[in-house]
Parts: sequence; C-alpha cells; structure tokens
Amino acid sequence: MRSKLGAVATVIVSMAVIAGCSQSPTSGENSEDSGADSEDGGAADALEEIYAEVEGLEGEDRLKKLEELAAEEDSAPTWYTSENLDDSEPLISAFEDEYGIEPEIYRASSSDVLLRVMQEADANYAGADVVSLNGPEMNILDREELLLPLEISTRDDIFEGAQFDTWLGIYLNVFTSAWNTDALDESEYPSSWEDVLTGYPGDLAMEVGDWDWFATLVEQHFMAEEGMSEDEAVDLFREAASQAVFVDGHTTMAELMAAGEFDLVSSAYQHRISQLETEDGAPVAWEKPVEPVIVRPNGIGIHRDTDAPATSLLFIEYALSDGQQLIADQFRTPANTEYGGVPERYETVTVDLEKLNDERDRWEKLYEEVVRESKTDVIEED
Repeated sequence: MRSKLGAVATVIVSMAVIAGCSQSPTSGENSEDSGADSEDGGAADALEEIYAEVEGLEGEDRLKKLEELAAEEDSAPTWYTSENLDDSEPLISAFEDEYGIEPEIYRASSSDVLLRVMQEADANYAGADVVSLNGPEMNILDREELLLPLEISTRDDIFEGAQFDTWLGIYLNVFTSAWNTDALDESEYPSSWEDVLTGYPGDLAMEVGDWDWFATLVEQHFMAEEGMSEDEAVDLFREAASQAVFVDGHTTMAELMAAGEFDLVSSAYQHRISQLETEDGAPVAWEKPVEPVIVRPNGIGIHRDTDAPATSLLFIEYALSDGQQLIADQFRTPANTEYGGVPERYETVTVDLEKLNDERDRWEKLYEEVVRESKTDVIEED
C-alpha cells in the first residue's frame, strides 16, 4: 500500500486567495508534472476508460467489475475528509470487510483539508485520491478543476440539491431550530423563523459560524418568500443577536441546550438533536420543524490527480449505496434518498453554494457584524 500522508507541501496559500482566485492553482512552469498532464493522459483518461468498462452495468454487477479493476491497481485510496472519525471509521471498516481494501485517511476541518489540497496542488503533489468536505469547500475544489467528472449508478437517488458534475452529496447538514422540551410547553414552540429570532429574548443561542445558514435565510426566505428587503431581514438577526448568546460549535450548542442552559437554538444540526433525543434521552425536539428547513450538502469526489481511479470510484460507489445505511446509523442524514433524507413533507431550501462562494466575503462580514451585537462572550467549543 502506498503511503502519502507524510508528505509536507511547502507552498503557503491563504484562504482568501483560495476563495477568490480565478486560475488553476497548478498553472505555471511545473504544471506538466501533475498526474492530469502526464504523457499517458493521466487520471482523467484512466477514469474515462473505467467508465467505459462499467457502462450499462448496475448494482452488484457494476461493483464486481469495479472490484476487478481495483484489484489491477493494487492500491488503497487515500481519503481526505472533514467527517468526524465516529462517522468515517465505520465506513472504512465496512469497505475493508467487503473488499479487503483499507483506505488511508487524513481527517481535519473542511477549511484545513481544502488548504492542504490547494497547497499540494501548487507543489504538484497528488496526496488525495478521494476528497469529502462541506459543500462550500467542494464547490471551490470544483472551481479550481481539482475534481474529476463523477458518474455513479445511484446518481439519480442522491438528493437533488447535492448533485454536481464532479461531486455528489454523501450526507446532508440539515439546519433546524430546536428547543428544550422541559423549558418550553408545546404551545410555546416556534412556528416561523421570525418567531425564532424575535420570540425568545434572553433564551436563544446562535452558532457563531453559520454565515451560510444566515445568508440563505435572508435571501431565499425572508426576501424571496416574505418580501422583506435585505436590511429588514438582517435587522431581524441583529435584534436576535442583541439578546442571544453565541456558541462556537453545533455539538456544544445542542448539548448545552439539552442541559437547560438556554431554551432554544436557532441553527442546530438536525441529526445531532435526534441523536441526543434517541440515544441520551435528552429533553430536546425539532419537530414540527420551523420551515423552510435549510439544507447544505457535504460532498465526495475523486481528486484530479489520483493514481487509483478504479479503487476511488469503487469506494465512492460503496459510500453512496450500502455505506449510506452506516451514515444513517450514525444519525447523519443520508444524501441518498433511498436511505432516508429529509422527510418530503417538509419544505426545504438548499444553500446556493455557487452564489454564496461568489459573495462569501460579504456574507461572512455581515454575519460577524450580527454576532458582535451580542452582549455576552462567545461560548467556545470544548
């Protein structure tokens, strides 16, 4: 098994440059050294040949053929991911049990993984075969042409808002308001986003980094559906922040709410609330949800310079089919609708990744201004 994880990239790239640059990070004098530009056509051509080999095959027949092609590569894929180890390790273990291949893993935050991939691209070093990050970071990798076209047999089963040419959703982050059922009677549960932001002064917690949730609600709900101006919508968040506490970390925020530190949270991850309720018996709830529910996909794709394209594709096919049950078992929301997903009876709005990355600086700064309206210190994640 090849080992890539010890290599150190030497090119320093700021996140501001990553988000805003317009040319490929591998362009320049040494770009011919990358796998995509090698004399034999590189990973892109190799993957196209693999797609041709499995064309028309479905289900077990397709996976069996991919397994044969992966055996010819005799190489384990390296997976760069932002998934927590509690979520990623069961998938790795199940894949190894099924195919006798143990992926190597590098795990860090989405921003740190993105930075590493960009640094390695500038250094003409192919560290990752498969990359799995938050939607905004996957969108940046797509823009920088660091992902290969992704064709899998279960594409049509993936949540529509998580289908892209070079990556697909592996699970969904579902932002929802949630509350402590010991603190609030059923008659006091919020019924609208305006209610969440204005109806619980002194009893509300908000997450310090949820600029994309904030931007989506402002533009796609308050402006598009409620007819507010941007200033009017943002003022609702300022009013909420002035009487709210901010927490760094969705898990910490949910756990503190469950412990009775505050009555209501504005943007919990739905899966974490369900886990606290089901596994820990915590007095928390999120249903009937405040609508629309905000959805942001976490994605998975094949790195442009992989030298194990068949094995990488096999891993992704597995992760987006049988592996989706493992994701559901961890209380995540699978992107494959055959394994769960957001109930169809609920109105959803998907984060517009392309638009928000274009406007990221503005929305991040605006949300920072909202956060500064709070009269209390941010509660840091443990």
